[in-house]
Amino acid sequence: MKINPFLLFATGALMLLGVSSCNTDNLKNLDIPRYMLVPENADMSMMFTDILIDYGRGDAGANAVRVYGGYTKYYATYSNLMLMGGLYQFDEGISNSPWGDYSGVLKSAITLEDYLVKKEDPAQVNNLAMTRIMRVAIMQRITDYYGNVPDTEAGQAYISGLFYPKYDEQSAIYKRMLETLDEAATSLNSAYQSTTWGTSASAKKARDIVYGGNITKWKKFAYSLMLRIAMRASDADPAMAKTYTEKAIAGGVITSNADNWKLSTEDGMASEKNPFSSWFEGVPSGDPERYVKLGKYFVDYLKANVDPRRKVIFGGRLNEDISKITATDMATYWRDASKWNWDLTQAEGMEHGTNANPFPSTAEYHHAYTSPNPFLFTLALPVTKMNAGEMLLLISEASLKGWSTGTTAEAAYAAGITASMEEMSGFPGLMASQKIAASEITGYIAAKPLGTGAAAKQRIAEEMWVHMYMNPVESWSNVRRMNLMLPDNSANAHMPVRNAYVADERSKNLDNMNAALTAMGISTSASREEEIASRMWWDTADNF
Repeated sequence: MKINPFLLFATGALMLLGVSSCNTDNLKNLDIPRYMLVPENADMSMMFTDILIDYGRGDAGANAVRVYGGYTKYYATYSNLMLMGGLYQFDEGISNSPWGDYSGVLKSAITLEDYLVKKEDPAQVNNLAMTRIMRVAIMQRITDYYGNVPDTEAGQAYISGLFYPKYDEQSAIYKRMLETLDEAATSLNSAYQSTTWGTSASAKKARDIVYGGNITKWKKFAYSLMLRIAMRASDADPAMAKTYTEKAIAGGVITSNADNWKLSTEDGMASEKNPFSSWFEGVPSGDPERYVKLGKYFVDYLKANVDPRRKVIFGGRLNEDISKITATDMATYWRDASKWNWDLTQAEGMEHGTNANPFPSTAEYHHAYTSPNPFLFTLALPVTKMNAGEMLLLISEASLKGWSTGTTAEAAYAAGITASMEEMSGFPGLMASQKIAASEITGYIAAKPLGTGAAAKQRIAEEMWVHMYMNPVESWSNVRRMNLMLPDNSANAHMPVRNAYVADERSKNLDNMNAALTAMGISTSASREEEIASRMWWDTADNF
């Protein structure tokens, strides 16, 4: 088609005339560099979504499996891929990794909280409370990795120009976390539901991708965090722990899987897939079988106790008629049920702490040991950070202490096991044969009564360990605090009980870091190996 030059000119003139007749006052600020990067002019609610995603995905990938899943005996491998988790040898990069939460998502939460406080808008009360709850959730994870860390002065570089924050003692951090949760949970207000992120059809406000702005569920999450934190401090500071445990239970914790804090995932871009599953599928050489197996101690325990959850947790062992295994084969075999032997009685876990990297086609390696269940670890598996099973088992433990819980230790114990098995049975992707029947749950509880005294505490610790299979980092904390005596991988190596401070702090914030080491009773000249053997404030390790 031939275009008339005069018509083109006329159309352009009319367009210019139309623009010149409009009010452009609201557009002039766009000429200022970084205009939309200033908090007052940006949609800060988007930061809340990022905080939820970063927290949900932050400790649910490779290191959760190969390090903390190794500490807790869930996984084993021939390869030195599990250097810290299998051999207990210090690795600086792995030990440094969780500090990314401090330098990343924690600073985001602190910045968003500062913005909301300075906004002085009563309608933002729920958003402020939700942000503070998430700040505590993030800080709890950081301090349980490292012990004393910056808290009161953390994240202030942008806000107040403080670049070298002091470290707070973990006991003070715990007290502040509990106080913050108490204030945040109490401040949640249904009168401002319409201005709460996630409750509006408007894309601008649909930022709460976990609870959809449901403040009742946020309150349960706040009190659940309170219960987790209080019980973790229950041997180091029993009086404080009792106060906040009873407050949390009275306030209402998560006791139904419908209220679990979980982040949805999907089989899409790398950032959308479940981090556990994505790592299992993309383990070096594209061969998940070559590197990660279920650990012997864990497999033997589940088999000996005839635990119905083994149907969900155990993958198969490759059929004997498959003699040659390559990375290409495994990409095909991984979710082909016909390639595997699913006989639970023949499940075999790998010895922990081995260091030999077999040739990828070594048939014996593949046939001998049980894999993680590929039908559990699907790419659309939700990432769960807080659930009913954990809360109910903690309530059972609190009841054993004689604290006010509104229930009995036996009832909470049974409810915790039920919630755990129902949650596991409900994961998407499982084969029908891997579902747990209600009769199996009641039969297991009848066969495994709680008991009394030290035996009851041991039972709760064991149940918590099995239940937390999908959350190895939190399981590591529970194993330490509940003194579950998992066996060492060798006579000369013991499970690390904290992460060493990062090299970056040694070069940029050395004086404050050394003060923190001294406060924790660690020499400033201690080796990294000595650091990771030094207990947390709450880890008394003599409570049973």
